[in-house]
Amino acid sequence: MLRRSLIAAALAASALLPSPEASAQSFTFRLHSFSSPTALDHTMHLDRWAEAVGRDSGGRIRVELYPALQLGGQARDLVQQLEDGVVDIIWTVPGFTPGRFPGTEGLELPFVNTGTSATMSPAAMEFAEKHLAATEYRGIKIISIHSTDRSVLHTTRKPVRTLEDFRGLRIRVAGRFIGEAMTAFGATPVGIPLPGVYEALARGQVDGMMINWAITAPYRFHEVAKFHTDSAVFQGMLLTLMNGRSYDRLPADLKAVIDRNSGIDYARKMGEIWDSQTPSAIAANRDAPGNEIITIDDAERARWIAAAQPVHQSWIREMNRLSRPGQQMYDDLMAITAKHGRR
Repeated sequence: MLRRSLIAAALAASALLPSPEASAQSFTFRLHSFSSPTALDHTMHLDRWAEAVGRDSGGRIRVELYPALQLGGQARDLVQQLEDGVVDIIWTVPGFTPGRFPGTEGLELPFVNTGTSATMSPAAMEFAEKHLAATEYRGIKIISIHSTDRSVLHTTRKPVRTLEDFRGLRIRVAGRFIGEAMTAFGATPVGIPLPGVYEALARGQVDGMMINWAITAPYRFHEVAKFHTDSAVFQGMLLTLMNGRSYDRLPADLKAVIDRNSGIDYARKMGEIWDSQTPSAIAANRDAPGNEIITIDDAERARWIAAAQPVHQSWIREMNRLSRPGQQMYDDLMAITAKHGRR
């Protein structure tokens, strides 16, 4: 009788353990991106990330890549597609869905940048994990928040050497708070999707753009923007996000695979890759016929920083309006970026 009881108990216990078939279960996730399949975003990040999680999982995680919005919709629809479960992973930027990531937009405030993606990216992840994961990223697994290299002013006909030179210019921007900064400087912010910026510059629909160095080369912006004021104003945020339900479907060992290919260290790695593109992009702009790279001294830069301070207060008020501790978040933002090397 005792032996039968022991056997029955052993069988019951074994029934609670995952079967070999269950432990070997595989998963396929769909990754949707607005970016071109030939852009750095894919060739050095998303494609390589998909390969890494496939390899690290022994082939049990398969990521299907859909660049250039191949699954439909527009860039502004990506977050909704993620949250609705239409796709499992997206690559986007905060400015595509204004108001959806207001805390993250604080990372794009003028003059909180570190100047390099390798330092701003881990700062962004540290800030997001502390202040945003439980609010605007609830239900979302953050793969990475990494930044562009430094974004500077590029103009077509008028060089900008002083704060006064901004007056009357129409400047393309990609985010709300950098748009407020342009207004504070005396310019008019204009929102144009990235694929339309070259034509807008060439036709004189805008007088310039506030954009990072690295992206100017693949889009050949040096052909139409002739003056480049190389003073870091901000750094844009690039978001790789996973649906939380998709992540939660994974067993612990496969969650660990995603975790190993996510977070601060991964963001820093992406930052180093983005920074590697900056020198050649600057050279392409410098060497283009008729182009000029402009530097401003510390005193003039201080004037720009002072003019932008109301924008910082605007973000603090926005956080307070959302019942978040605006001043505390701002103080932490400044401390974290300074720790990583704010310029």
